[in-house]
Amino acid sequence: MSTNRNVFVSVPHGTSAGNMLRSGGLLDRMLESDPQLHIVLLSPMAKDPQFVREFERPRVTILDQPAHVPSGLEARLLAIVQASYLSQGQTESVRIRLAEARANGIIRWLGIKGLIGRVLVQPFTRNGSRYALSDRLVSHPAMEKLFDQYQPVLVVAANPGLVFSEVPLLRTARRRGVRSMAIDPSWDNFTNKLIPVRQVDRLVVWNEIMKAQAIALHGYSADAIRVAGAPQFDLHFRVRTPRAELFRRIGADPDRKLIALTTTPRSLYSHHDHVLRALVKAMESGQLTNAQVLVRLHPRDEFDAYREFLNTPNVIIEKPFRDTVKVADGLAIDVMPENQRHLGDTLCHADVVVNVASTITIEACIFDTPVVNINFDGPDESAYVKSARRYYSFTHYVNITSRNSVRIATSPAELVRDVAAYLADPSLDAAGRKQVVLDQCQFTDGRSAERVVRLVLDELGAVAARAAALRQAQGGPDPSAGSGSPRARSRGEQRRRTA
Repeated sequence: MSTNRNVFVSVPHGTSAGNMLRSGGLLDRMLESDPQLHIVLLSPMAKDPQFVREFERPRVTILDQPAHVPSGLEARLLAIVQASYLSQGQTESVRIRLAEARANGIIRWLGIKGLIGRVLVQPFTRNGSRYALSDRLVSHPAMEKLFDQYQPVLVVAANPGLVFSEVPLLRTARRRGVRSMAIDPSWDNFTNKLIPVRQVDRLVVWNEIMKAQAIALHGYSADAIRVAGAPQFDLHFRVRTPRAELFRRIGADPDRKLIALTTTPRSLYSHHDHVLRALVKAMESGQLTNAQVLVRLHPRDEFDAYREFLNTPNVIIEKPFRDTVKVADGLAIDVMPENQRHLGDTLCHADVVVNVASTITIEACIFDTPVVNINFDGPDESAYVKSARRYYSFTHYVNITSRNSVRIATSPAELVRDVAAYLADPSLDAAGRKQVVLDQCQFTDGRSAERVVRLVLDELGAVAARAAALRQAQGGPDPSAGSGSPRARSRGEQRRRTA
């Protein structure tokens, strides 16, 4: 492999496959940019023959990316990092999720571990990484071997360390002094998680809001971050399938208005059946006239939970994803381009979208489709740390509700009232929806994936330029110029000692 410039690209699940590989043709664009480039695609979907057929290319090697569960010293150091981060209580989301974790008995000894973290973790937050100590003390032999074999010049990850299966990759890159970048796929990663993100050399985010959060909360420097928009939304800004065609596809009545109920994982909200009963009752009683409901299941939701509604008039239930192998976090679906087009068609032609504080709210706003958020539980109200109510205080979602862009229903009666109001006048709250798109998408040209690809190519160019400058400074070609070589490892170790 020494004659090639090798790049590791991590695709830990089907969602990242859709965002990274399919939206902008990342692999082909990288291969076209450099005839000496060789890509090592790391993914648990290496065990899925259809995925392999789709992405196999000359100069592409597809390898399995196994699950990773921290244990031993790594787990203890991670607990200290986590406690240090949580004890600072920097966002309302973290404070709420910490209370939830404590109620579930997940977080213990936070005070003691937080004190240790103030000494071992916090001094490094703005001078390298919260994970500096664990990166120095913990190694992953299988990943070290992979770096020895391929000597990568760049690592491209789908997430800045919140997907555990990517941690050995990012840690080994840090230990070896190999440049890393993360194409962050979610707007809540910097404010809403119980562990802090890792620092990478180049972080690609959707918008200026996320950039500010990465700087303020996670020690990133502004020049390490690039804003590209949300690649997964690109298809939403393009020509849509006609309404009649969508309705034929889903088996809907073209003479009725469409209410799209988009669900969340049952572990986060398990009362969508209660919500659906309220909508069905309202249609039957005439409160919602000439309407029908499409229930679009989340990839982590269970079809069996809705079997009682399969023969209910004017109710359609779908889970439109391709099944694949189960990955480390339990997800077993792959997001194909046709899945994204179908979602866009649905949100475009729905008359109202109903959900629980979902990213789909942003996507509905792209189409100027009204949204009603569910802010109640089942027949009995749940404790706050387990209730839908907590989601509307989450830091990232306040950027939606503060724009007067959605209606928040605190009861089934309010849900029906708000849906009826939007069906009667879909122009309500249109200005707020427009602002949400400007805030969260930032770009509305449908070319965010192209920007991401250009940023990856820029990184490759910068890596090549640095390697050329180093060879010139050393007085000639370096036969071990790969970043996994002993010389490169020595340079990376020296940088860490001086950080």
